Amino acid sequence: MKLMFARKIRHGMAQILSVLRVAYYRSMGIEIGKHVFISSQAHIDVIGGRITIGNDVSISGGCYILCHTGWRLVKEGERTIIEDNVRIFVNSVILPGVRIGRNSIVGAGSIVMKDVPPNVVVQGNPARVVQRLDEPLGAE
Repeated sequence: MKLMFARKIRHGMAQILSVLRVAYYRSMGIEIGKHVFISSQAHIDVIGGRITIGNDVSISGGCYILCHTGWRLVKEGERTIIEDNVRIFVNSVILPGVRIGRNSIVGAGSIVMKDVPPNVVVQGNPARVVQRLDEPLGAE
């Protein structure tokens, strides 16, 4: 019973921290939709505010979402875009200028260097499509 109560408190605190992080990132010029969860250990590049995050997005701890790098100049008008209903799992990196299509999943530890189509699971370094979500699980 105590463990269940502690979990509820922890979950509530995580939600509060996420709301505060979303408000902070919005104030820094990042466009963020509704019902977005950003872990307290996730990092979003606020320089230039060239990031758009859609509705119902979840970003796990250790993730980096970038809008610039130290070795490549950002092109005029280039944006990092995460569309609606995307899940980004732990320790993933989204590089500048990438668009992640709606309903997609970025697997843990992935480095996303190119656009991700909608309704897919990507994983690896560099990230590549490992499954289409319109197919049943386990289909090859």
